[in-house]
Amino acid sequence: MRWLFRITLSLIFLGLLTLASLPYLPTLKQKANRFMSTWQQLQSQEPLDVPASDTHSEASKAPRRSIVSPESGAIEDTEEEPMLAEARRRAEEDPESAMAWLQSQPNGPLRLRGMLEVVALWAAEDSEDALLWLETNAQGIARLETLNSGIEMWAQQDPQAASAWIEGMANDGSKLTATKALASNWVKSNPNEASQWVGNLPNGALRDEAAAALIESWAETQPDQAAIWALSEAEFNGNVALVRKSIEHYTETATDDAEQFVREIAEVYEEPMAVDTFVLTRAKNDPADTMNWYGQLPSNDLFKRAENARIIMSEWSHTDSVAASSWLNTQEAGPDRDAAIIGFNDSMLKFEPEVATLWANSITAPETRVEQLTASIQTWALTQPQEALEWVKTAELDPDLRTSLASEIGAD
Repeated sequence: MRWLFRITLSLIFLGLLTLASLPYLPTLKQKANRFMSTWQQLQSQEPLDVPASDTHSEASKAPRRSIVSPESGAIEDTEEEPMLAEARRRAEEDPESAMAWLQSQPNGPLRLRGMLEVVALWAAEDSEDALLWLETNAQGIARLETLNSGIEMWAQQDPQAASAWIEGMANDGSKLTATKALASNWVKSNPNEASQWVGNLPNGALRDEAAAALIESWAETQPDQAAIWALSEAEFNGNVALVRKSIEHYTETATDDAEQFVREIAEVYEEPMAVDTFVLTRAKNDPADTMNWYGQLPSNDLFKRAENARIIMSEWSHTDSVAASSWLNTQEAGPDRDAAIIGFNDSMLKFEPEVATLWANSITAPETRVEQLTASIQTWALTQPQEALEWVKTAELDPDLRTSLASEIGAD
């Protein structure tokens, strides 16, 4: 009887186990099938065919990540790195010898990078010797790039000494590079000394280039002071282009302050270029907002000139002709609208001469209208003479104007 009891108990236990495992049968079956498939593929040496539903399948398909060096791409750098390591090692012992060694290496970006690193180390200890070696020995692009790097380092240490050294250089492209580098770096630490140094340079290309570099760097931190100095340069040395550059930077940095600055200087500085430059720079940054600003100006305002409407619309139509033309359709006839149409056509004539012709025909000033119509018809006829002639024949035009425009197309 005991064996019967044991068999009965075992059957009961197996039954309970079967009932408990029923919910897991699909999963167990799936794993069993996968195991058999995997085992068969291993036996046949075929790639594993893992079902897409497997949570690990997506990860297995994704490319493996690997650690790379800065500015990577860097597998190709691993072969070239020894040159840089050797250059640094030599620079610590004897920078002049390191530079000479680099000059003997194959020309390319890696050699230039090595020279820049050696110059930085050398100039940190003795800028004058480093630059003297560069002026005497370096050639080509390496000469200019490393010279610029050396002057930048020297400008941080002793700009006065650097300026004296530059004065003794031969008047060529290297001196120009050094002068610009010193001006743009010196002004960051001492604008007064830097601007005085540039102001004392003899008139000519060297001074003009140095002044432009000075303004560009100065305007990043003190655009108002840079613009004031540019005005003095224009007044005493005739460098009007410098004022334009300073106003551009000022407008990009602080639009409202730049506007107020231009208003103030307009009382004593009669050259309209400052006004035009402000409007153009603002229009390039945001033409729609600039046109809205222009439309709210009183009629007697300094900036309220038809030419400025043309400038703004030319920029606007170049980037968004649909919005620009929609704005034109809402404007009343008059000088501002005529000027804006001219600006619109400045951009659209080469893209849509037919549209430009239609807008030109809506100009109210008779002479301007004829001038713009003639220009647009000439351009249109270059690619679509038949269409242009058909428009001339059917449009509401003065007979004499119709005949004149038809002759531009070459029709009798």
